[in-house]
Amino acid sequence: MSEIETSILILLKDTNLIKEKIKKLISISGYKTTDAETVIIHDEYYDTQSNVLKKNKANLRIRTTNNKGIKITLKQEKEKEKNKSYFDRIEIEKSWSYPFYEELLNNMESINNQFHSSGNKYDNDPKQTFNSLGLNNILKKDTKRSIINAVNVTTSQIEFEFAFDYVSISAKSTNWISFLELEIESKNKGNQIKINQFVNNIVKDENFRQWPHKKLETGLAAKRLYEKDELEKIKDYEPIPKFDRIIAPYFNS
Repeated sequence: MSEIETSILILLKDTNLIKEKIKKLISISGYKTTDAETVIIHDEYYDTQSNVLKKNKANLRIRTTNNKGIKITLKQEKEKEKNKSYFDRIEIEKSWSYPFYEELLNNMESINNQFHSSGNKYDNDPKQTFNSLGLNNILKKDTKRSIINAVNVTTSQIEFEFAFDYVSISAKSTNWISFLELEIESKNKGNQIKINQFVNNIVKDENFRQWPHKKLETGLAAKRLYEKDELEKIKDYEPIPKFDRIIAPYFNS
């Protein structure tokens, strides 16, 4: 299936004010809003030592939601068109099983032939399977996600999902670094123009910044900066507990 979404970095720490701003924009755009339940998401991303997936604009993750449901996801970005404010990606996402492993492997073989003839490496534990395929854990990420839906007033169908993500990245073993991001995802086909309009209107507010990078890219960059001691306390992050973690940086520049 195809996934169409965009990311916006949030620079304001007052999440209630941010949500009110977005709800107002959704209403002005002709939709009604509904709130969804807040969820806690744990993601682990995998790649080879030579970054085969990254080089092919793909990422592979294991996602656990609210400490129960586990999904395996492979995404690969399509060729990005100019002047577009969203990502258009091929996505396969299912629970772990041998039939899904075969489907996943077929897709990964099309990315790189090093995954060819790996059908005998299946394990009931997806992490063990990924290790057998030469894939290593490259990032651990926790997200506290609250969602506002934009609902079509005529059909009562959800057209867009506005996810407010408090993202925490594991760094230096016991420390975590965090940032706030708004992710807008189209739930129906043909909404590309509307997503561009939403983004253009949102980033007029100085508390939002259009962000051309995916969460994996942002997380890896933040982790690398922190582990190399290139983030400066107070200027680049606040040394206070957030999301039950030790460190909670946010980006000012």
